[in-house]
Amino acid sequence: MLVKRIASALLGIPVLIYLIYEGKLIFLAGVIFFTLTGLYELRNLLLRINLRVPGIIMYGNGVLFPIAIYLYPRLQQPITLYAGITCFLMLHLIIMIICFPRYSAAEIAVSYLGSAYVGILTSYLILMRHISPDGFSYLLYVLIMTWSYDTGAYFTGILWGRHLLCPSLSPKKTVEGVVGGLFFAICIALLFQRVHPLFSYFDNLALALLIGLFVQVGDLVESAFKRMAAVKDSGTLIPGHGGLLDRFDGLLFSVPVAYFYLTLVLFR
Repeated sequence: MLVKRIASALLGIPVLIYLIYEGKLIFLAGVIFFTLTGLYELRNLLLRINLRVPGIIMYGNGVLFPIAIYLYPRLQQPITLYAGITCFLMLHLIIMIICFPRYSAAEIAVSYLGSAYVGILTSYLILMRHISPDGFSYLLYVLIMTWSYDTGAYFTGILWGRHLLCPSLSPKKTVEGVVGGLFFAICIALLFQRVHPLFSYFDNLALALLIGLFVQVGDLVESAFKRMAAVKDSGTLIPGHGGLLDRFDGLLFSVPVAYFYLTLVLFR
């Protein structure tokens, strides 16, 4: 399993970095692929718990956000996101009327939740990439911090994990893993500060801690969906990791929280 994880990382990381560096149509295509694949995996989980989610509206609404955010100028992107959420809600309610009584209110609500979970959160990859001329460096920083936390938590949990973090959701996540992940992320952040400083020491450490904590939240959110569906992985796309959501669940939370920190604290 560890060999497969390393092999997948060696193949996937250069591709991901290139997509972020390109930052234009190829990057958008990558985000759309990520969004559609994540929605596909999530919909399969929902179907396993007998929730009939309308696929077309879920996929269509999911890709609405990355495309809209990409097409609009940077200064209009927050307004675009707000308008997208409004249209997103209305479309789900209209589908409920058109298809009544085929889909229950609960199933429409789950479709809304799932589309927002993947579609809105992946759009922050584009928001972060276009946040400033340094968007590539900022997004790369978030990726490195996310992977650092994941790596530190994984190996610390294996070696010293004793106290379960949330046994009802994940039987393997431990408090020691969280501490080890945060420690490793802070160490990498300090190294990053020396090699390519982007922020002050305080902001660098604050971001490392916030990213680490929200990576763990993202992992537990996806674990909740998997436990409800009674499966180990969300898919089989990435050898050694499972599905795309299994590998990037933390990134869905780390990028938005980093974006908010940059826009509301650093760039205000």
